[in-house]
Amino acid sequence: ITVRFSVTGATFPSPSSGSATTNAGGQATFCYSASLPGEDVIHAFADTNGDNTQDAGEPFGDATKTWMPPASTEFCEVKITQGGWIIANNGDRASFGGNAKVSADGSSVQGQQEYQDHGPAQPRNVHSIELLATTCSDDLTSASIFGTATIDGSGTFVFRIDVTDNGEPGTNDSYGIMLSDGYVSGQKQLQGGNVQIHKS
Repeated sequence: ITVRFSVTGATFPSPSSGSATTNAGGQATFCYSASLPGEDVIHAFADTNGDNTQDAGEPFGDATKTWMPPASTEFCEVKITQGGWIIANNGDRASFGGNAKVSADGSSVQGQQEYQDHGPAQPRNVHSIELLATTCSDDLTSASIFGTATIDGSGTFVFRIDVTDNGEPGTNDSYGIMLSDGYVSGQKQLQGGNVQIHKS
């Protein structure tokens, strides 16, 4: 029997839907990944007549999946300086800055992040409330920063910032942000500014 799955949530689930055929034990498996921490709702039904639609009487089930931030990289430090800015996916100019520093034991992250989309497509000011995790690649060329933030001074939204440090003076560095309200800047080469990743 074909089982059809769908995932809803603010984690950017990928893929957000799919199908699988039951095995001899009546089980079907669906795997997906998420880009943001948060909770997803997973819905599945047995498409017994194969019409791609859940009909009355077809067995179904629901579950939740909670994604947690990754473990931080000890001593990881990220600095974004000199007026960083990009052109986002929506065509808007966006500026950003901030810093993040992980404690020696990896248990806490200090710092702040700010992102400003100057419009006109999706103007917004994002300011971090708390940094939850920061990870650095072994070669210190890429890092990810997870946290919560306000948008235009209100609410609590989960964010993820991905940056690359491709050496000085920063013109080959990149920046990208995604937010749990669905906003995605895209991973973009810096038009100005500098990203520096190192271990303190």
